[in-house]
Order: sequence, then C-alpha cells, then structure tokens
Amino acid sequence: MPYAGQSDILFTHYDPSDERRRETLLALGNGLLLVRAAAPWAQADGTHYPGTYRAGLYDCLTDVIKGEEVSNESVPNLPNWLSTTFRVAGEARWFSLEQVTLLDYRHTLDTVCGTSCREIRFRDAAGRHTRLREQQLVSMADPRLVALRLQIIPEDWSGLLELRSGIDGDVSNSNVPADQHYHGQHLVEKRSEAAAPGLLLLQACTRQSAVPVAVATRTRLTGKVHRSSIAQASTAAIAEEMSCVLAPGESLVLEKVGAIFCGLDDGLDSDGVGAAALAAARDAPDFTAMAENQATAWVFLRTGIGLEAAKEPLHRSLGFHAFHLLQTAAPHVVGQDLGFPARGWQEAYRGQIFWEDTQILPFLDLRYPAIARSLLMYRCRRLDDAREGARRLGYRGAMFPWRSASDGFEKTPRHQFNSISGGWMRDDTHLQRHVGAAIAHAAWRYVLCTGDEDFLAEHGAELILEVARFWASIARHDAATDRYHIRGVVGPDEYHLRYPGAVRPGIDDNTYTNVMAARVLTLAPMVLDRLPWPRRAALCRQMALTPEEQAQWDAISRRLMVPFHDDGVIAQFSGFDRLKPLDIATFRMAHPHGRIDQALDAQGDAVEAYAVSKQADMLMLLHMLPHGELEKLLAHMGYIVNPEQLQRTVAYHLSHCQHDSSLSPVACAGALARLNPEKSWRFFQETLRPDLESGEDSAAAEGAHLGAMGGAIDVLQRHYLGLRVQAEALAIDPAPPEQLGPVRMTFGCRFGRFTLEWTGRVTRLHAADANPAPTRVLCGGERHVVTPGGTLEM
Repeated sequence: MPYAGQSDILFTHYDPSDERRRETLLALGNGLLLVRAAAPWAQADGTHYPGTYRAGLYDCLTDVIKGEEVSNESVPNLPNWLSTTFRVAGEARWFSLEQVTLLDYRHTLDTVCGTSCREIRFRDAAGRHTRLREQQLVSMADPRLVALRLQIIPEDWSGLLELRSGIDGDVSNSNVPADQHYHGQHLVEKRSEAAAPGLLLLQACTRQSAVPVAVATRTRLTGKVHRSSIAQASTAAIAEEMSCVLAPGESLVLEKVGAIFCGLDDGLDSDGVGAAALAAARDAPDFTAMAENQATAWVFLRTGIGLEAAKEPLHRSLGFHAFHLLQTAAPHVVGQDLGFPARGWQEAYRGQIFWEDTQILPFLDLRYPAIARSLLMYRCRRLDDAREGARRLGYRGAMFPWRSASDGFEKTPRHQFNSISGGWMRDDTHLQRHVGAAIAHAAWRYVLCTGDEDFLAEHGAELILEVARFWASIARHDAATDRYHIRGVVGPDEYHLRYPGAVRPGIDDNTYTNVMAARVLTLAPMVLDRLPWPRRAALCRQMALTPEEQAQWDAISRRLMVPFHDDGVIAQFSGFDRLKPLDIATFRMAHPHGRIDQALDAQGDAVEAYAVSKQADMLMLLHMLPHGELEKLLAHMGYIVNPEQLQRTVAYHLSHCQHDSSLSPVACAGALARLNPEKSWRFFQETLRPDLESGEDSAAAEGAHLGAMGGAIDVLQRHYLGLRVQAEALAIDPAPPEQLGPVRMTFGCRFGRFTLEWTGRVTRLHAADANPAPTRVLCGGERHVVTPGGTLEM
C-alpha cells in the first residue's frame, strides 16, 4: 500500500489581503531563529510584515493602561536582514508587486528541503517583461545563518539594473492589532557599519533586558557589475547599492547570507556578538551549498516523523504540521533554556509559553525524546519560581503560571483590548491554575514513553510532587459535605472569569481543574514507587514530605468536589447551570465577527452571565486522559458515571461551546473518538487546517496555531490509533473513524522501535528487528507479546 504525498504548500496567485497569513504559513525556522516569509523588497505596510525572531530572547516594556502601569514581556522583532530590492536605472521607485502587472505567480513552501520559493513573471509600466525567482532558507545545519537568493532575467529588454541590499533596523513589534496601544520599540543603541564591500553589520540592544543583538549580511552579485557603493548608512539602517548591465535572457543572481547573534549565544557581549556575526557571514558557504546542507538536515529530521496517510489531504496536513512543529522545536533547542511558544516565535501572544507544550509533547516523546526532555527542563528550571508564586498567595508547593517567558513568573496582561468597542477588558485568565496539572501529567507521560529514569529522579519527580502539594494546599475542606473545593480559579473555557456581578474574579470547582488535580495527587505514590529507594528517601527529606502528608493527598484526591446538574450532567463548574441561556445562532447573525465576550462587552453586557463557553472545557478531560480513565478517576473521587450520563454530558457541553480557540476542535475530536466518531471526524478535519484557510477572522497572520497542529497528530496517534505507553507494556486500543483511511506511523519508546498501521480493516504492530526483547501488548483487554522482528495483527 503506497503512502505518497506532495511536500509543498503552494499559492498560485498574489492576494494582498492574505499576504500576512501566507507569510506565517511559509515562515522558516530552525529552533533558534524564525523568519516570516515576507518578500525581500517588502516593508511593514499593512500588506506585508517582515519579521525575524530569536527563540527565547525576551524584552519587557512598560505602558500605562487605564491608569495602571502594565509590563509586557515579548520576543522583539529583530533588524530585517532580508531588505533587498531593485529597479531599472532611471526609474523613480524601487520594485514592488503593487506597481507591476503580474503575469505568473507562485509562492511555495518545500517541507522536505526546508526552503521557500517565489516565482514571478511581470510586466512593468514601460511594457518590459521580466522573470524573477526568489528563494529563502533558515539554516537547520547552522542555526545562526539565514540566506536569500534572488534571480532576475529580463525577457525583452536590456539596460542597467540597480540593486540595493541592506539591513533595516527601523523595526518594531506591530503585527498584532490588539497590541497596537502598547509600546513596541524594543531595540535601542543601534549602530551600523560597512565592514568590507558586500559585508554589512547592524547592532542593537534590547531596551529592558539589555541583550546585545548583531545582524551581519554578505551580499554577492553575479553578472556584469558596474559599480558598488554604500547608499545609506545611519544608526538604524545600512544599505549597499550595486548596478549591473543586463541583456535579454541574461540571468543576474544576487545571493545574500545573514548571520544573527545575540547575547544569549555563549554569553557574548556587545563586541562579541558583532564580531561573531561578521565572521559567520563572511565565512558562510554560498547559497547552493547552504541549500544542500539544508536538505540533508531536513531529510534526517523527517526520517523521525514517521507519519503517513493514504489519503492525500490528511498526508499533506500531517506533514505540514510536523514541519512547523520541528521548525519551532528543532534539535538546536536541546540544551537551550527554551519553552514551546503557543503561536511560535512570532508576535502572537508575545511569543510566550502557555500549555501548548502539553499538546505537542506526545508527538515529540515518541520521535524526538531529547527535544521533549529539553522542553520539560524549561519547566523544571522554573520550579523555584513556581514555588515562590504559590508562597506569595499563601499556598504550598509549586504553582506554575498560565503564561511565562524569560522566568517562571506570571506574564498574563492585566487588560485585554476589545477590538469591537475600542476599550479595555480586565483579563483574569492568570487564574488558570490547571496548567500545573497538565505539566505534571506531561512529565509523567514522558517518563513512561522514554524510560528516562534519570530525568524522573533528578527533576521530574520533584516537579510532580510539588504540583501535588500545591493542589492539596489550595483545596479547602467543607465539613458539611465532607468535600474539598478549589475556589477562585478559571478553567480552560476562559469566558467565565468570575460569577455575574462578583467583585472578585474566579469561579468554584471547575470540573477540569478538580479532576486533573485529583489525577496529579494519585500520581504521587506512583512517582515515589518508581524512584530508587535512596533517591526517594533523599527527595522526601529535601521536601520534608512525610507519610502523613502523602496520606492527606490521597484523602483529598478521593473527596474533591465535582459539580453536577440536577439531571446528572457533569457541570463545567459550580453554578454553570444557573447562568442565562444565549441563543448563539441569533447572536452570531447580529454579531458575525469577533468573539462573543468582546461583542457583549461592547454593548455593556458581560459573557460571564451566560451559559456559553469559548472552548471545550469539561470535554478536555476526555481528550487529555486515556480512554476510560476519566470514569476511573471519577469513581476514585466517589462519583459513578454511566455511559449514557457521559453521552448527555458531552452533548450538553457541545451545544454551549463556541470553539473560539484552535485547541477546542482538537479536544472535541479526541473526546468524541469513541462516543461519536462522526462528530469526532468533523472536528478532526478542522484540526487539519487551523491556519490553512484565509478569512476575515483568521489570526494566522500573527503566528501559527502550533498547539492545534500538535494536537491533530496527538488525536491520530493516541485516540484513533489508540497508542499508549504504559509502565510495563504497550497499550493499543484503536478507535479509527470510518473516514480515516489507511494510516501508518513509526515510533520509538522504552521498549524499542515499532510501526503501527491501520489498514482500513485491521491494526498491525510491527516490532523492529533490533528491539532488545519481546514487548508485552495490551489490546481490547487481551494480552499479547510481539517479538523483535515480529508483527501482531489485531
């Protein structure tokens, strides 16, 4: 059975209204650098937005919003190394697509080789016909290098062509309309120099974090070069002009290599980053060699992905998603202090870290465990900050922030701009304490998948236990009901930040939060049992963790409150059923664009008064937890839920959900895999194209929805193919929807390497010949063994 598919994402026409979204989709990265796919001749003008970003480089700026001093930490837009343009001698204006007639246009992303290509044929105002081919890459072979190749061929004219190649440091963070009222000038102390003919340097420093940045470029021109000179030199920009005589059919090629360094690289100071950037740009290979190295690096990376589908749309989407995930979490992140940004290393969400890492770690755990470990270490390094965050509020243990960046303290803005009303809304989403449970869950899953006992002993166990301690600390006992309550939090929904009319933010007993808290508390004894006895004893001493406290954790896990409606439906949180109904269809007719909470706020109302959810909340439990585990956890907590009751609960919450987050279809696809395969498949289709469709409401122009991309792969492997790595066995419990078609995935885990395949009729598991021993497999309640080189058909 062949599994073939195209590697390209292709646009065959130019659409100015969609250009910024395409610049996100075709962006290139290598884990440390990301470059938006802007044309080299483009400037930030509403149609285009050149952007270059360095992973983990943050800068904090302060503004005054509604009379409050507000600080926001963001990844800065770095000097634009792409800046390159041309014109025929005598023309007043430099080239742009808006001033010519396009005859042919193709803009392609090659996800196999990690390059993009723009091919254009145009007629200018003088009637001249010209062909242009522009290629870009962000080197996966050398993570400090970027490159551009521009080829220009006149078809029916000859003359002198003028070219300008430079570095533009007059940049800011202005790609997110909702952030337009915040200060966006992150770079200061700019200075430029021409180090040699064709070799330029621009240096700057981040305003608050004082990290030096250097961008150097080397430009080479092939053809009959007439002259070369510095045409522009200021503190904020520098450019070199060249001219070349061309004849019809004669090709001119401009190659430009950029080297980008900052103070995060080996602790370099201002002089060091400049010298390093100049040396790297000067000594870099030519574009052809860089492209060959790039293809080799990506071939090596893609061999680990191991995701194939017989149906072309699914195959293409999986390849595209995996490509963007690996551009963000490439092998170069290993050993770096980097988290996984929710919308990539771009300006969306300021490049901050939410909980999207928990959605992409299942993909990485089984393919790139070193990368997965490195991302988890970002959390472990911030454990002390999480402890301090809990202590400041009077809790024990570790309380991880909803949004983090350079450190482990809360970065959630206190206000959110309402694009409908033009005013400000209070943002209390920092009360999403559930992020700590997801982090602990992900750390445990990583250990089970990889068998990385050193990580567990040195870092993971302490993290999980401190999160458990936090949940025990925040839970409050009610003697009247003999139940523990977690009050004043916000669930994944994010629309309900408080009760209607309440002064203090937060809601009580969010089901997702409470059940995941119980999950972490039940993990604690398993974590301790897995540790070698000396390490277990030492950790308990270090944490002052007594048997009495552990017994208390168990007691709390059994008595945490889960609210129900009168008809037995599991509530999203206590009091959700008392909120006012909202006719969503009618409301959407009156307010077709924008989020419901902003539309209601604009008319003097508040979304917390209504029984409507932004995204899947209670349903997220059915996605996050393995099949059947929610029912077991609820039984552990003292609640018996039957299948019919669970079906009604799911139907109720689906009817109240707006899916205003790209993670919502992911959660619904996973939650419904067994309960309603038809609906699950419809949601899964949405996860395959979170950014691939243009539209007025598309947010992809600001950054890719990476959590949804990773979540789509997670739904396929964990829910549809039913793969789970348990402590002592592989569990295979597939639930493929009828429309899925044949799929195949290769993966590695603590037991060896395997290929798991759904043929459309049966599931096959093949063990690699080199596996160290037979592997136990659980499927449908039956126990099997697959030997090295053997195949198990289920």
